[in-house]
Amino acid sequence: MKKKNIYILTAGIIVLLIAVFIIAATCRPKIKNPHEAGRTAAISPDYSQTVIPPNIAPLNFVIKEEGRRFYVKIYSDQGDTLRIVASKPVIMIPHRKWKKLLNQNAGNDVYFDIYAEENLGRWIKYQSISNHIARENIDSYLVYRLINPGYILWDKLGIYKRNIESFDESPVMVNDLADKNCMNCHSFCQNDPDHMLFHIRGSLGGTIIYRNGQLKKINTGTEYTMSAGVYPAWHPGGNIIAFSVNKISQKFYSAGAESIEVYDRSSDIILYDIEANMVTTSPSISTIHKESMPVWSPDGRYLYFGRANKPGGPQPHDSMMYDLLRIPYDIESGQWGEIDTILTAREAGHSISWPRISPDGRYLLFCMSDHGYFSIHYPSSDLYIMDLETMQYKRLDISSDNVDSFHSWSHNGRWFVFASKQMNGLCSRPFFSYFDESGNAHKPFVLPQKDPEFYSTYLKNYNVPELVSERIDINKWKLTKTVRSRAINATFDPAVNVDALSGATKIKK
Repeated sequence: MKKKNIYILTAGIIVLLIAVFIIAATCRPKIKNPHEAGRTAAISPDYSQTVIPPNIAPLNFVIKEEGRRFYVKIYSDQGDTLRIVASKPVIMIPHRKWKKLLNQNAGNDVYFDIYAEENLGRWIKYQSISNHIARENIDSYLVYRLINPGYILWDKLGIYKRNIESFDESPVMVNDLADKNCMNCHSFCQNDPDHMLFHIRGSLGGTIIYRNGQLKKINTGTEYTMSAGVYPAWHPGGNIIAFSVNKISQKFYSAGAESIEVYDRSSDIILYDIEANMVTTSPSISTIHKESMPVWSPDGRYLYFGRANKPGGPQPHDSMMYDLLRIPYDIESGQWGEIDTILTAREAGHSISWPRISPDGRYLLFCMSDHGYFSIHYPSSDLYIMDLETMQYKRLDISSDNVDSFHSWSHNGRWFVFASKQMNGLCSRPFFSYFDESGNAHKPFVLPQKDPEFYSTYLKNYNVPELVSERIDINKWKLTKTVRSRAINATFDPAVNVDALSGATKIKK
C-alpha cells in the first residue's frame, strides 16, 4: 500500500510539473514599451515572405538573434493566436494548433511576431514576418533516397517516405535488406503510390515494379539492349514505362567545384510493356546519338527526351551538351511520329536536362547547366520554365548560386519540389515552391523538420524528391521477398527490325 501511495504521489508531482511547464510556456510575458528593432528577426530555416501549403507541418525555426528569453506570436485573420515563450531561441510550434490555424486561414497571410529579451530586461520587438497560406494543398507525401555525399559510405542508403503534414518518416526500402546493393531511380505514375518502381543493382539486380497491389521484379535488359532500364518515365496509362538504357561512366576529382562527373558513353530509349513483359523501341530513339531522360506528356501523346550528339572524334565529356526533343507516340497502335526539336543546347547556351511537364500540360520545368545532364553535381545547374503554348522560356528567379536540380510536380500542378544544395553547398535538401496560375514560381522553402537545427548537422543527401498524393502502402515482408527473388526476364519485341536500329541498342551485352 505504501509503494502504491508513493507511485500516486510521484505521478501527481509529474502531472503538476507538466502543467506548470505548459502554463509557463504559453503565458505571455509582461512586455512594456518594447524597443522597435526596425527590421525582421533573422530566422533559420528562412520561412519568410513565401507561400506555404495549408497542410504543411509546423515551420519550426531558430531565432538568430541575441536574447535570454524569447516570445513569439503566430496569428492570422481567423482563429486563436499561438503564443510561445522560450528560454532558448529554438521555436517549436504546437502541431494541432498550427494545423487548425492554417485550415481556418487558407488564402490569408500568417504572421510571426518575434520578441527578444536582453540581459537588462528590455524587450526588443522585431517587425512581423509574414507568409501567405495558399488555398491549394500540396501532395501529402514526399519520397526520396537518403545517401551520403561524395560516395562516402554509399552502401548505407535507403528510399524513404515522409508525411509532409507531420514529421513522420519511414523507409520504403533500405539496402540493409538487399545485401548492401545500390537502390535508385524510384518513380511514380502521376503521383500515384499504387504505381511505383525502383531499381536494385548488383547481385540482386532488377527493377521492382509495384502496380495495383502487385509486386514484380523484372530484368528489362535483353540481348538487343546495352543495359537494363535506367531513368524511368511512366506513361499516364500506367502500363507502359519508358526507360533510357545507358553505358554510364564516372570520374572523380580531388579539387574543383565539380568533384564528381557522371556521363554516358552511349544511351538510347526503350519502352517496357508491363502486361506483355516486353521491351520495344524505334530507330528514331535508338540512334548513334545519346538519347536519355525520357518523360511523357500528361496526355500520353508525346515522349520528351534529351539527346546529345555523338562526337565525330575525341571529345571531352565536360563539353557534352543535350538538346530537348519530343516524338509523338500512339499507344493503341504502337506507332511513332516524327521527332520535333523543342530547344537546342546551342540556342540556349546550356545543356538541357530533366524535363518535367506540369499536370495541365501547359508548362515544362527543366534544368540547364554548363554541360552534361547529371546536374546534382553541377553548381551551374539552374531551374527553367517553358510555356508550351508560346515556347518562351526563362530562368526561374528562385534558382540559387549553387546546385538546383531534380524536380517533380504535385498532382494539382500548384507546387513543385526540387533538390538544392543552397544551404551549405554540400548536401542536397528538398525545397518546395508554389507555382501560381500565371506561371510564377514563388520563393522556395525547405522541408520542415521537428528539430529546426536538423539540417546543420545532418549530412545525407535527399536524392530524387518525388511528391506522392497518398501514403505508400506496400507490405514490407512481400517487398523484401520480391527484392531478394530472381528477376523475370523481359522479352524483346519481335516486330522491331533490329538491323534498323543504328545505335548501341542493337549491340548484344
